[in-house]
Amino acid sequence: MCSSVVVLLFAVAFPLEIIKAGKFSQGIHLGKNNFIARSCLDYLKNGVFENGFYWLFDDKYQRYVAYCDLESEPGAAWTLVMSWNRASRSLSQFRSSTFAQDAPINHKTPNWDSYRQTLSRMKSLRSTSTHWRATCSFNHLDNIDYRDYVRGSFSNNDIMGFLGHGQCLLVDYINIRGHAAGPGTTARFWQVHNTYMLHIDSSRIGCGFVPTAGSSPSEDNFGFHQAFNTNFRCNGGDFSTTQWWFGGYLAE
Repeated sequence: MCSSVVVLLFAVAFPLEIIKAGKFSQGIHLGKNNFIARSCLDYLKNGVFENGFYWLFDDKYQRYVAYCDLESEPGAAWTLVMSWNRASRSLSQFRSSTFAQDAPINHKTPNWDSYRQTLSRMKSLRSTSTHWRATCSFNHLDNIDYRDYVRGSFSNNDIMGFLGHGQCLLVDYINIRGHAAGPGTTARFWQVHNTYMLHIDSSRIGCGFVPTAGSSPSEDNFGFHQAFNTNFRCNGGDFSTTQWWFGGYLAE
């Protein structure tokens, strides 16, 4: 009887879309053991290795649902903070709102097509994360192949506070349309309040990473997406998606 009540309460609290995904058993089990996770990395540290929707707790110890990627990069855990499809690219949350601005959408029901977490919860996740990354069409891939992907560290560049026009920022790895570069390279980023969400314009030169071959005029990558290239996986079609994640590694 007791376990049935736990499952029922959990089902009422969880959005139907998430329940249908069938990825909530670990959340129930760990919750019953008074497990308080601040980020997806806490689940990985406690022996959970399956992608899915999990309960997290913010700075105010308020519980919320998050999507965790615990599988794609061995030894790493990533918490989804933003995702949208190409059809949603004109929404201000994905076009003109910086990471420092509070612009949530569907924040209680993480999904691939139109989702952005609140600023306060992004800050909470930032405090427990060492790295950030952006992926393309994560929900359509069986495995991460690191094409159309960027990853950096908060210690080198805190994207929550960065503002600038075409500044060269250090990244750990970047790939745009097959052009790739590793640690120590710089890529050209834009982020301006009420104007540009964080993104790269791959048609521009001036930093170490030069993906101009095959680019479209003023091509926007990983955000803003006013001008896009269908050869870039985030914008291949209306159902193509872009994700931003905060995360960390077991070894750190």
